[in-house]
Order: sequence, then C-alpha cells, then structure tokens
Amino acid sequence: MNEPLEAAAEQPAPTPSVRSVVGRAALVIVAATLLSRVFGLVRDVATAHYFGANHTTDAFFLAYKVPYLVVLMVAGALTATFVPVLTYRITVGRKKEAWELSVNLGNIISLTLLGVAVIFTIIAPYLVYVVGGFGVGAETSRQATFLLRILMIGLVFDSMAGLFMGMLNSLKRFALAAFSPAIGTLATVVVLVVLAKPLSITALAVGSVVGSVTGCLLMLPGLRDQHIKYTPRIKWRDPAVREVGGMVWPVLLGSAVGKISIFSDQIMASILVGGAISSLNYADKLFQLPLALFVAGITVPIFPLLSEQVAANAPDKVKATLNFSMRLMGFLMIPATVGIILLRHPLIGAIYQNGAFTRADALRTAWVLLFECLGLYAYAGRDTLTRVFYSYHDTRTPVKISAATVFLNIGVSYLFMRLIQSFSPMAAVAGLTLGTTVALSVNFFVLVHLLRRKIGDLGFRDVFKSLFSVIGTSAVMGAVIWAVDFLLSRELPARTDGFVARLVAGIFVGAGSYLLLARFLKLPELAEVTDMLRSVFRRMRKT
Repeated sequence: MNEPLEAAAEQPAPTPSVRSVVGRAALVIVAATLLSRVFGLVRDVATAHYFGANHTTDAFFLAYKVPYLVVLMVAGALTATFVPVLTYRITVGRKKEAWELSVNLGNIISLTLLGVAVIFTIIAPYLVYVVGGFGVGAETSRQATFLLRILMIGLVFDSMAGLFMGMLNSLKRFALAAFSPAIGTLATVVVLVVLAKPLSITALAVGSVVGSVTGCLLMLPGLRDQHIKYTPRIKWRDPAVREVGGMVWPVLLGSAVGKISIFSDQIMASILVGGAISSLNYADKLFQLPLALFVAGITVPIFPLLSEQVAANAPDKVKATLNFSMRLMGFLMIPATVGIILLRHPLIGAIYQNGAFTRADALRTAWVLLFECLGLYAYAGRDTLTRVFYSYHDTRTPVKISAATVFLNIGVSYLFMRLIQSFSPMAAVAGLTLGTTVALSVNFFVLVHLLRRKIGDLGFRDVFKSLFSVIGTSAVMGAVIWAVDFLLSRELPARTDGFVARLVAGIFVGAGSYLLLARFLKLPELAEVTDMLRSVFRRMRKT
C-alpha cells in the first residue's frame, strides 16, 4: 500500500481549500438530502396512516432489515475501499485504468449479489426467523417472508447505486449522486399511495423496489461524458481488483459483525409488546435525519479530499481537515441533539400520530428516540474518524473496533431493556437504543486514541474547546425551547395541527436563539460556516 503514497508524493496534485470543497458540496448534499428526507417522511407518514405500528408493520420492518443491511454493508465497503483507490488513479492521471476497474468491479458486484439475492429468496423463512421472527406470531412471520422475497429484487440495484455514487463522488460530482435517492424515494411514495388500499403492506415493498431501480438508473447520465467502455467479462487477476479485495474483506466482515447488534435489537424487541420493532424503525428514521443532512454534507466531500491529501503525503493537511470537520460537526450536531430530544413529542405527533398510529405508539417511539439521540455526535464523529483510517488504506482498525463493541452493545442493551422494563413495560424497547448509544461512544473514543497513535497529535484541544462552548450555548437554547414548548403544550390541542405549531415554534426560537448566542459569543464555527456560504454564493454569481 506504499505505492500510492510515494507515487503521488512525486506528482502532487493541486488541492482545493477544505472550506471551498466542503461548502459547495455540503449545500448540494444538504439540499438533496433534505428533499429525500421530505419524501421519506411523506412515505413514513403514509405508512403510519395506512398501517400504524402493529404486527403488519412489524412484518415489513422484519423483512426490510435484511436487504437494507446487506446494502449498507456493500455500500460501506465500497466507500471505504473504492473511493480512495479510484481517487488515487484519477489524481495521478490514470483515469482510463480507473474506469476499467469500475467496470470490472461492477460486473463482480452485480454477479455476486444476484447470487446472494437468489439464495436469500430461497431461504427467506429461515432468515426471517433468525432476525427476529421467532418472537412474533406465525402470520407475521409468514407475511415477512413474502415481503422479503419481493424486496430482494431491489438488492442488486441498491448495491450498484453505491458503486455509481462512489464513481461520481471521486469526480467530485456530488449533485446527481445526492439527488438520485430523493427521486427514488418519490417513486416509492407514488407506488405506496396508489397501491396501499388494494395491496396493503405489499405496496410498500413493491414501491421500495421501484425506488431502488429508479435511484440507480438516474446516476448513469452523470458518467456519460467519461467515455466508459463496458465489457461483459470479469478480470479476476487484475492487480487493482486484488488491491480493492484485500481492503474490502475486512470491512465486509467487520460490517457483518457490526450488524449483529442491529439484528439483536430487533430480536430483543420482538419479545416485547407488539409494535416495538416498528417503534425502533420509526424512531430511527428521525434519528437518521440530522445524520443524513449534516454528516453526509461533511463526510462525503471530505473523503476524496482526505484521500488526495494522504496520497500527496501531507499529514498536516489531513489533521487540519479532520479538526475542521469535527468542530463543524459539533457545531451542528449538538444543538440538533438538544432540539430533537426536547421536541420529540410534537415531532412524532406531527409526523406519525394520525390514522392507525395511536398515542401509545407515539409515546413508545418518543422514548426510543430520546436515548438514540444521545449518541448523535458519537455516531457522526465515528463516521468522520473512520474516513481518515480509510484514506490511509487502513480498513482493518475501525472494523476491529466496531466488531469488539458489538458485544458491549448487545450486553448493555439487554441490561438497559430489562431495567427499564421493570419500571415501564411500554418503554422497555428504549433500553436497546440506550445500549447502542453507550457502545457508539466507546467506539468513538477508542478510534480517537488509535488515530492519535497512528498519525500523531490530532490538535483536538481546539475541538474540545469548541465542544464545551457549543454545549453551553446549546443548553441555553434548550431552556428557551423547553419554556416555549411547555407554554404551547398547555394551550394547543394534542392533534396534528397543534403538534405542527409546537414543532415550528420550537425550531424557530431554538435556531434563532442558538445563532444569536453563537454570534454574541463569537464562536469561530459560525464565522467559518458564514464564510463558506459567502464563498459558495460568490462563485454561483460568477457562473
């Protein structure tokens, strides 16, 4: 793995400023992600309205988890290994070789996953049982098996979308890669609304497949001008394939182990009250919103940038990029954590609490979301730190740490679930997300320690100083949000319009007070974000 570092050191490529790259890409990614999440919320609202949080939705979420986690594993492995390898070849002028590698990998991935899809379709009843089906009734298990077989159709398309996204990101073409999933989600919503009544929950599975195909195919026009020549054969002996393969297997294996904690949560939830699995999934949708908006907006553009800096043998630039990313992440994620926790009841009420989704479902989901959100910054920080390891072509270290914390996750999750169950059986499922938060935090701090040993002092004194300032500012913001929401909750009805009014008011006063305090305290991150936006808008006016 020393060849890329040495070769690029001889031919250093000009690297754009961190703020410029992150600023332009972040706006595109945040806008696309926001659109995708809006469509996703519409899908979730329709799902909650038509089906609620019961055994029917439990069946879908049981089925959905298998292909969803397989896609996460494949996409994560491709991101960890393919982007650095591809970026290096593009950086040193070997673009033709880069695209030949892409085609070769595409053939390998599609053929492999087609085989996986066929096998999973055959053994679907056993898969459902393993991921939590033994804790549900026979009818729910049978329905989950049927839905899983439908969802497997989209597996190949979702995974190939990850490959196309990596190719576009390596070219720093973030827009199409970011917006394609949004259009795919819109296709899912259309199919769900049209077919919900005649097909029931099956409409959601069919819509998911249609969305997967749509999102994948929409990315192809973005690669048309690269004159990529497709050849329907596999070159197993290609050295580049071996290079990627040597990096990808640790990630795949570690990711597979890491997913055990997700399956274990689902299994433990299946032995609780009906709808517990659904509450985990509904809460996770909301938890993923700030991650998708802010974390993707930062980590996606910095990954190829970090890869370039590592290839150019510039450790000081790597540390500066990491420092900037971690401070910016804290500036965004900590107030988001406080805001979601304090506004979780109107948030869930406004989005989900209508139709078949009851007040009891909302309360249970709110408890799950509370403990899950406590791990927002640890989750975001972990993803950022792993990108640095991956940029150094070190896929083993973060994978080993992730695998080790799985066992901690399972143990503390079960402990917290039983502890909370002794006080409130309805809220017992929230203990699972509390255990995940603890494990994520441990994972984050271990990665910080190991990265410091790998590349030296990270300059995190500035990061910790920034975090203390942001936490204090967010605490004041939280007091303002709590006071406003408390007053409104006494005046407004507990129905959708009342929840929406509380949510809008809370977001408005929260964001306003946070920005005013940040400006008064002269937090440097606010100035950096402002400079990024000004730079982007100036560039947009010039073009």
